[in-house]
Amino acid sequence: MSLHSTSRSSALRRGLVALATAATLLAGGLVVAPSAQATPLVDTSERAGTVVTTRMQAKGSIIRGNVETDELHPAYVTYWVNLDWTGGDLQAFDGVVTLQRVGARQVRTFPLTLDADGDRSRRIKLPGTITPGSYRVGIEFTATVERRDGRLVEHTVDVNNARTVPVRRTSMIEASISNPTATDGRTSRIRGKLLVLGIADDGDLTWDPMQSGTVRLSYDPDGPWEDRAREVFVRDLTVSGAHGTFFTRVAARDRWWKLTYAGNAQFADSVLWLPQGDHSGCGC
Repeated sequence: MSLHSTSRSSALRRGLVALATAATLLAGGLVVAPSAQATPLVDTSERAGTVVTTRMQAKGSIIRGNVETDELHPAYVTYWVNLDWTGGDLQAFDGVVTLQRVGARQVRTFPLTLDADGDRSRRIKLPGTITPGSYRVGIEFTATVERRDGRLVEHTVDVNNARTVPVRRTSMIEASISNPTATDGRTSRIRGKLLVLGIADDGDLTWDPMQSGTVRLSYDPDGPWEDRAREVFVRDLTVSGAHGTFFTRVAARDRWWKLTYAGNAQFADSVLWLPQGDHSGCGC
């Protein structure tokens, strides 16, 4: 039985649950965002003895769906903003976060507010039908700083490409190996397909073959349950044809073959593990 990258030991599953919980809390503003020092600097505005420094970080998500129920999950772009000011007190702030797919004209805007420390972390929810690709995340705002002498100094910041993040559809590898229990070096054939999530105009979800690309084949005696992988590269496999297939021959050996698709600008990476040998007592 092959294993996708989502199959792990119970300990790893608990870790993934904890990570997912943390992400959910962050989206709700209940987890502290990265420190200002860890958030990249995107702009420094200096005017009349006052300085406004803007830092921003962002990340995109993978669009997933259930092809059996046609349930399409939304896409998300999560951002963190940190604003610092010197030379006075921040009296007013009016801003938006911008989102634009690379190569497209449309710019989406989302209202931005800051807490008393100049921080904000939020998750932008987007429809799963959004065009996958690279998205520019930017920030536009006007900030007013009151100097100690009472003078109001206005700073206008417009950074349309603070971060570029991927929003990609999920992919999946399907594969099988002949002689799955053999370990004696006999020739074994690995056949597979590279599939990506397809979304029809009527909302139907399908697994569509990817007609080009590369899948990396490696051997790993530790398999998917060990943190310290001893992965050994074997060869790259070319995906081709209307059915998105790939094929290769290997000498049978005990433990695990790993198939990896690295992904591209539109489709996410994926991993499939193929066992070979007797794994009946491994507790998988």
